[in-house]
Amino acid sequence: MGAVTGPVIDHASSDLELIREVHRLVDQFVRAVEDRHGPIPSLSAAGWWTAPPIARLATVLVLGEAWIVHDPDRAAAERLRQLSWDLSAAYDWTAASRRPSHAELERRRAEPGPLARLKFDAEAARRWVETGAA
Repeated sequence: MGAVTGPVIDHASSDLELIREVHRLVDQFVRAVEDRHGPIPSLSAAGWWTAPPIARLATVLVLGEAWIVHDPDRAAAERLRQLSWDLSAAYDWTAASRRPSHAELERRRAEPGPLARLKFDAEAARRWVETGAA
């Protein structure tokens, strides 16, 4: 038996057009249910469990409509994309291009520093070890 998948929303069409159509369908369904069974129960109300299945379905459809209007996953992905653009725009890429590369830093580390170029005075070192003074 294959995996059960839910409906896939094709965002190629206009999001506004999709939202309008979903709202129209849900509104039409909810009105028909309310005409026949009265106000639809809240999902959190105890009466939801005793309501007719069609009224409970109307409640779930309203929640589905809210998810389509504001899909949390899509909203989070959009926010992350915007944040990455903001971070990229805030970074000074020209200044970063002037920074030395890792290879350049390694090359510089291989060069002897200024203290390594001083002439070592073995006699002064011996006196310092013996007396504590050069």
